[in-house]
Amino acid sequence: MNGPCQDMKDKIADYLLGALSQLEIDALHEHLHQCTECGKYMWALEGENRLLVQLGRQVEADMASRQDKVIEALNRSGPTVHIEPLSLWRLIMKNPIRKLIAAAVIIMAVVLAINSWDNSMPTASAAQVLQNAIDAVSDLWSVHMKARMRTLPRDNFSNIGLNYDFVDIEMWKRTDADSQLQWRVEKPGRVLLMDGQKTIMLIRPNSGVLMEKPLPLGCFDSWSGRLLNVNELLENELQQAKNNPDHTVCLWHEKVEGTDKLLLEVDVKTDLSEDDYLRNKFIQESDHLKVYRFDAKTKLLEALQVYVHTGDDDVLIFEVTDIEYNIDIDDSIFALSLPEDMIWTREPEILPDNERYEKMTPKEAAEVFFQACAEGNWQEVLKFRTTSRIEDRLKSYLGGLEIISLGEPFQSEGYSRQGWLVPYEIRLKSGQIIKHNLAIRKDNRAKRFVVDGGL
Repeated sequence: MNGPCQDMKDKIADYLLGALSQLEIDALHEHLHQCTECGKYMWALEGENRLLVQLGRQVEADMASRQDKVIEALNRSGPTVHIEPLSLWRLIMKNPIRKLIAAAVIIMAVVLAINSWDNSMPTASAAQVLQNAIDAVSDLWSVHMKARMRTLPRDNFSNIGLNYDFVDIEMWKRTDADSQLQWRVEKPGRVLLMDGQKTIMLIRPNSGVLMEKPLPLGCFDSWSGRLLNVNELLENELQQAKNNPDHTVCLWHEKVEGTDKLLLEVDVKTDLSEDDYLRNKFIQESDHLKVYRFDAKTKLLEALQVYVHTGDDDVLIFEVTDIEYNIDIDDSIFALSLPEDMIWTREPEILPDNERYEKMTPKEAAEVFFQACAEGNWQEVLKFRTTSRIEDRLKSYLGGLEIISLGEPFQSEGYSRQGWLVPYEIRLKSGQIIKHNLAIRKDNRAKRFVVDGGL
């Protein structure tokens, strides 16, 4: 056998940190008597540990000022970036010059981590931390979260943009006295509500979707809403940690205002190719890092940050800023007052001349749609929409436009198999020129293209 046993590396490291129970120590000693490679590994690691301590003692005690100097040096060593605290290590390791500049601080940080942590609290495995967190919310009956996300106020709940401003998101979930589940997810331009009987999405001011049945969290692509299912969220991460040995998971301790915290990093890779149009337009369609923060005493999840990997930088794209558990939530949260002139989304109808539209290519459908907007033929435009009528906002925006060009349609791995993206350039009646991709799809009972986005 070449090298130490993979499942023993963490055990050996924890042993050198004094973080194993006596039972675990006895089991490790028994293994070391039988495995020469693991014995060599522990000897080498112990030597590195002694060297780190010796070097660390030579570093100045004023860690805060030294860290500021290192971050300043890091920024001078390459392109200007904003260094988030949790992405500092990732930035260092991607650049060999930064590795050298930051060496002293890294050594000191290791020494401090070894010496300052209360030895009565062992370093747990990622799986154990997650299991403890799951147990901590086993009797959860309500949760309230505040978050922020780089998105657009009225757009899809899952849509992100690396350069977008942050938008506040607030979410509630409870099981009432009658064991009825209710939840609400809200950002400035959208509200998604399940009151126990029906599910409503309001796109302000007066567009919406109504389903006369309760739907689960995550419906209508509300990625953030799934976070309210704290137990399921953590259970999923636990299974990933157990079933995928190569899954990149890091765990460390931190003190926040004198309180011990556990931080768990989970790296996630998307299957979407780097040149796909939808890459980095949704969190699930990006390579990203999730950073969970747990209270070391209560084991409760306290915060979550999501960073999208982009070359040499990590962009903070989403973060939960506050979580409250088992609190009373006012009944008004699960009620929604709707405008009288609501425009409801509906399934496309089969038209008298439906065959004509069924035969259209993606480019032909886009051209007919835009031409109808140019002419103000809203009955024709309605054939490409899933709404009960055309909203005044859309009439004002697209009415009287001029088609400059339409490009060749293309598809994305992350979009519907019957969906296409059509590049377009139009001039609005205001004179403004818009260049974008019209998303159209025909996975409906009428089997004709309808506009799904890109306006």
